[in-house]
Amino acid sequence: MAVTRLRCPRCETEVHGSFLAPLAQLSVAQQAFAVRFLVSRGNLKELEREEGVSYQALRSLLDEIVAQLTPASASRADVLTRLRRGDLRAEAALRLLEAADQDEQGGNEDG
Repeated sequence: MAVTRLRCPRCETEVHGSFLAPLAQLSVAQQAFAVRFLVSRGNLKELEREEGVSYQALRSLLDEIVAQLTPASASRADVLTRLRRGDLRAEAALRLLEAADQDEQGGNEDG
């Protein structure tokens, strides 16, 4: 199923199209992790204890989700700034930079 119409009950304005909630683009496993992450109030150490999964594995999964939710058109400078600030781990930054390269090449991996 897909949302194809949004309607304001107050002014009765309607917008038709295809609308995808950002979290809907995540896999079922990523969505489940996002829920557990929010319920733990973003505490990866708590999730580590509860699930018996290493902090690094949880952080990698979180980085994957962030990379997937971040627009692929993020500029190289933005990605590097986020990496420097610690907002992104190296693996997620690499994926974003690769996606930016593909966008610049028109999605053609051959160049």
